[in-house]
Amino acid sequence: MTVVAATPRSPFSAILPDNYEPTGPFRWLADLVLLDRLNNTGLMIVGLLATAASAVGFLWVLREAWNGRVTMRAVVVLAVVAHAVVLMLPLLFSRDVYSYGYYGRMVSTYGANPYTLSPSDFPLNSLWRLTWPGWRGTSSVYGPLFTWLSAALTSVAQSVPGLINGFQLLAAAASLGTLAIVGRLVRRVRPDRAVFAVAVLGLNPIVVFHVVGGGHNDMLVALFVAAAVAALYARRTLLSAVMLGLGMSVKASAIVPLILLIVAVAAEAPKHRRLRVLLTYGGITSAIWLALALPFLTTQNPTLGLMEASGHDSWMAPGQAVVRLVSGIGGLIAGDPLRVPAQTLARLLLLATSVACVTLIARRIWRDPAAREPGALVAAWGWGLLVVILPSPVLFTWYLMWILPLAWALPRVPRRALVILSATLVVSQLVTETALLPSAVAKVNLPYGHPVAIVVAIWVAADFLRRARAGRSWDAETPGARFGDRFETGRTRGALPEHPEPEPRPVLDPTPVG
Repeated sequence: MTVVAATPRSPFSAILPDNYEPTGPFRWLADLVLLDRLNNTGLMIVGLLATAASAVGFLWVLREAWNGRVTMRAVVVLAVVAHAVVLMLPLLFSRDVYSYGYYGRMVSTYGANPYTLSPSDFPLNSLWRLTWPGWRGTSSVYGPLFTWLSAALTSVAQSVPGLINGFQLLAAAASLGTLAIVGRLVRRVRPDRAVFAVAVLGLNPIVVFHVVGGGHNDMLVALFVAAAVAALYARRTLLSAVMLGLGMSVKASAIVPLILLIVAVAAEAPKHRRLRVLLTYGGITSAIWLALALPFLTTQNPTLGLMEASGHDSWMAPGQAVVRLVSGIGGLIAGDPLRVPAQTLARLLLLATSVACVTLIARRIWRDPAAREPGALVAAWGWGLLVVILPSPVLFTWYLMWILPLAWALPRVPRRALVILSATLVVSQLVTETALLPSAVAKVNLPYGHPVAIVVAIWVAADFLRRARAGRSWDAETPGARFGDRFETGRTRGALPEHPEPEPRPVLDPTPVG
């Protein structure tokens, strides 16, 4: 994948600034194997083979890590090397960095509010041509903390290549920081899963190429989620809430584990102190967000882009099948005038489904002390994010970053769902710029989400309902055989025995001061 990405006209590359081409040893290697002589279709085919090989290698190394046949040191070294290598490459798989830079420049250069104005208000900026057309008229949909980080970065890096490198470095630092936190924690609390926990992050091709190579801010969310888990196991629940509050200030998705944490701490407290706990935790996290957001808050956009983001969609999201189906039914009943209201109704139904699932998770946490044990609570966070992401009409590969730091705590079905999505979605994005697609392929427009993602969503939903009916803890395994058992076990001569059951962990500290 690195060699293909380093090739001029690579299908993996986003549109780049003028006179900015790949350089370095991998560009020389690409020239040596004559990749630069292939046309767009040839490069796309080679790129498909490369991504398929990376997905197979990822699955294989995860199985070896799960069964103790790979050392932690080997995985960490490979992960660091992979991150260093991808920083030698141009911008990959997304143009979001240009939007980050635009919103940052609105603050640092123009003194404007990126939540009320959009790139179209500053069309003479050098980022205009590079920004995806669909985002040029859109105000920022990112949290206030990331807006301040973008403003700081744009004030230091003036050139477009400098911005690209800066956001890639930020994503790489967040990724390696997440890796360090997760590796150290899981080695202590679940040593049998420590190598897997690091491998599913550090050697994940989506992490390396899509997130670090694309400079995405979702890795910052992962970093704060990982820090919140570490604080939770250290019984510093208020610090855990603060970490999730900072994550929410990058992207709103971190509010899901934050709500579940506050429910757990309140349920653990004596009845006469529950209101105080709620006010303390809710007040502190809200104060952090407000302190960061206050300079941007207006009546014109009080949610700082959250409502704007809820109206977007993506072709690979399983929720698209529901939106298209309901829209089609509306069109059959009353023609085109009913299609848009039907789409809105479908989006509301999907949102209500996610809210209902998160409510079920919170209810179990409130009622069952075992569900407030750190391992079960961390798994509940993963479940909560899954039931928000999978039904949504918006799904991008980098959204998996929100859950990957929690993968080690999840039972078989949701854990394997993350692995399957990581391996499948990395192969699905043949090109970054659709203009490079052959005309016959470019005309294909799936009327539903990614087929594998839809199957995975149904599989996860079935396990979720089975678990909810049986009253099992969110980290407990559902009995019986499940898809992937034989592959994950991978028993060969010299393999380690099955993983032992984890020892009981202490419950949360109910004191509101963490």
